[in-house]
Amino acid sequence: MKISCCCFILMCILNAVPLSGQIVIDWNEVPQEIGIEFIHNGVSDVTVELGTTGGPQTWSFSNQPMGSQNIHALIVTRNSTPFGDSFPSANLVLQITDDGDTAYAYGEIAPSFGSNLGLGSVSPLVTFFRFEPTDSYPLPMVYGASRTYQYGYTIALSPVMDLRNDSRGYEILDAYGSVIIPYDTFDCLRMCSFDTSISKLLVGGFPVSVDTTTHIIYDFLAEEYGLIVHVLSNPGEVNPNFTEASLLERLDDYSTGIEESNGITLVDFSCYPNPFTSLATVSFSIEQSAEHMEISVYDVAGRLVKPLCDAIHDTPCAMQVSWDGTDQAGRLAGSGVYFLALNIDGVLFRKKVLLIK
Repeated sequence: MKISCCCFILMCILNAVPLSGQIVIDWNEVPQEIGIEFIHNGVSDVTVELGTTGGPQTWSFSNQPMGSQNIHALIVTRNSTPFGDSFPSANLVLQITDDGDTAYAYGEIAPSFGSNLGLGSVSPLVTFFRFEPTDSYPLPMVYGASRTYQYGYTIALSPVMDLRNDSRGYEILDAYGSVIIPYDTFDCLRMCSFDTSISKLLVGGFPVSVDTTTHIIYDFLAEEYGLIVHVLSNPGEVNPNFTEASLLERLDDYSTGIEESNGITLVDFSCYPNPFTSLATVSFSIEQSAEHMEISVYDVAGRLVKPLCDAIHDTPCAMQVSWDGTDQAGRLAGSGVYFLALNIDGVLFRKKVLLIK
């Protein structure tokens, strides 16, 4: 699950798509700034309405209940990651956290192509692989374009045991229109993939088991945001207009890497996990010095719930604070939407956070 999540998030960020007459995104409009944060929420075994090919049309993915699966992706520098030296050409790196596990997906983007290079995971066990062959595709891409693809990787499980996975398939940009999700409404291009994955367990270089799985995959891509919605069919599905999906993931939150306001450059302002149940870690950093910084939690009515930090700093800094879901009196706050208010020398930045009890 971790590997597939990392790969499709990176792929869909790289696969920024110009739609003839609608969406036009070239390589330098793909989200690449350090500190950009994506949170995708997922639900398994769900009913979907995928519509037809062509467009314009409207897809709504708002009625499905929010699931418990949350994938947090943060664009980071290659040198800040444990596997960065293994991918010297990577210029788009995602730190992806899923259920407490952390992985790093490495990609390369250029004016004429995008590539998925490989992945490394640091928990619970160290896992590392390169895509061989590399999953590479031309940019820009247009509605109606299609391609066949083939890529694979090998994971060393022991000195004599390897896991080899090969994926191949056919992909077409087959529809366009508006996608409605709880976060917002987006003009999107739909990417349809007919995917076959072959997993082999190798002992001493010889296969001892082989597992072949097919899926139909729909990814909805938006200008400046990348992946908005991901729909994965049940294994073995042959009907492109299926209504019962194995997995639905949709964008739940997005924040830019660097925010400037009144002379304050905010490099990072993030909260993880989000949504959270018992403890959330709030991180923020600025490029310049500041005399006073404070951060507090407010409810949707604008009432102060709890101050988290009140500090004086005269140099550029990065800080972390935590919120345990309680108010100023130590009482548990109710489930719902709250706002983190970061005040730096009178300049206010806000971020939404969801508490679930």
